[in-house]
Amino acid sequence: MLQDQPLADGPLYRRVANFVEEQAELTRGERGYGIVGAVVGATYPQQLAELRTAMPQTWFLVPGFGSQGGTAPDVAPAFDQRGLGAVVNSSRGIIFAHRRAEFRERFGEDRWQGAVEAATREMIAQLRAETSAGNLRASE
Repeated sequence: MLQDQPLADGPLYRRVANFVEEQAELTRGERGYGIVGAVVGATYPQQLAELRTAMPQTWFLVPGFGSQGGTAPDVAPAFDQRGLGAVVNSSRGIIFAHRRAEFRERFGEDRWQGAVEAATREMIAQLRAETSAGNLRASE
């Protein structure tokens, strides 16, 4: 993949990460994050952890949770100790929840909204239990 292409100072994705973090540092706000972000997939948890270390002031959009195979433990490194710094995305796992085996009989096609709600609540519970996002309180 393009992001893995080797350069003299490491893979291309690390050079991009360094640039993005520099921009985040320049615009860092009171919560410690800048106005730029990075898309870092849940299906590469080792690189996700590596990039969080390299980009502590950068917001992460984390696709790949659920249907693409990413789990709550996989995305845990995306968050800082306070539970901030990441937005985890699970489009297919939520939108098409009524087709998933665990929701199909309970909700079916006609009650797809109930399946969406159940899948969303399930995701939230997993993230709360397995990541530092569980440390968040309403005031944050």
